[in-house]
Amino acid sequence: MIKTLSIIIAILAILHGLVHLMGLVAYFPLAKIADLPYKTALMAGRWEIGAAGMRVYSIFWLLATLGFIVGGILMLIKSPVWVPVIFVSTILSMIICVLDWQVAFRGFWIDLVFLIVVVIGGGLQFKPAPFPPFEGKPAAVDTISLPEGLPAPVERFMLLKYGEQLPVYKTVVYSGRGTVRFMGITFPSRIRFTHLVGQGYRHYMEATVWGYPLFKVNELYLDGHTRLELPFGTLEDAPFTQSAANLGLWAEAFTYPVAFITTPGTRWEYIDENSARLYVPFGEGEQSLVVSFDPISGDLTRIEALRHRDEKSGELRWWGDIREINGEPVFGVTWEDEGSAWLVGTVEEYVFNADLGEYIHQKGY
Repeated sequence: MIKTLSIIIAILAILHGLVHLMGLVAYFPLAKIADLPYKTALMAGRWEIGAAGMRVYSIFWLLATLGFIVGGILMLIKSPVWVPVIFVSTILSMIICVLDWQVAFRGFWIDLVFLIVVVIGGGLQFKPAPFPPFEGKPAAVDTISLPEGLPAPVERFMLLKYGEQLPVYKTVVYSGRGTVRFMGITFPSRIRFTHLVGQGYRHYMEATVWGYPLFKVNELYLDGHTRLELPFGTLEDAPFTQSAANLGLWAEAFTYPVAFITTPGTRWEYIDENSARLYVPFGEGEQSLVVSFDPISGDLTRIEALRHRDEKSGELRWWGDIREINGEPVFGVTWEDEGSAWLVGTVEEYVFNADLGEYIHQKGY
């Protein structure tokens, strides 16, 4: 829907730009247009600028034409540069419409609509500032030896990433920025995920416009209970949320994948040379996720599972794709029926083994 709306707005911008050609034709003048009779004075005749002034004025109509056409094309090709181009063109168009208000007032109101589009659309492309650094102090990190008997792709990955000695993390806080899709609209976002490794988490997320929070999400999965605080209400221990939350907890450990080895209750099962099944504890039983590795680099590339999104949808295939850019993990989270990632982010800060006793129960960052 949003994609279709963007295309419609882009086409309207181009058409709106073409309408401005009438001002060039009428006031240069190149031909007579009944709706724009030639004159040498603006502002209802109060500002006499002469024939030369009208030619200059007509050139501004041409500039508005070019601006809206270029801006519309940039929107169609999804270039963020459309924002300043449409903004400047809109302001220019509003000025020339005000100067010729008696015949061009309709254009002003159309420009006002485009100005609103720019304010909203531009704000959705403005990256928020990162969260302030986490204030908790990291504690010492113990290590254990890489165990024997791991599936080949898992062992290769762990050796490449950690070597023979694996760090043992008890708590992890990681923060970053990216985008989140909500009700079909993709918002810039910033996140802070707080984990008691293998036990529970608190998620805090802000969806932003022009860098300011539009809405906030605070989600808890602690001691087997779930609580999801959204702008339109709170869900607490809803059906299937514990199961979904536990799978989410383990999938999010892709940022510190050593936990797949060092956390008690985990075990691996070989699938093929590039994938393995990870079993993780859940209550008195266990759940499983499929972990895939790049056949060339050996890097972990995907974690997927069957997971409940809500009580109505049943189990859906759900996965997180992972890669590194400039040494920072970049991830995208996708539901199979959506076709593209609803959450995309880059991890920018880690804090390991900090005391989370009070912090994990708080709200906000």
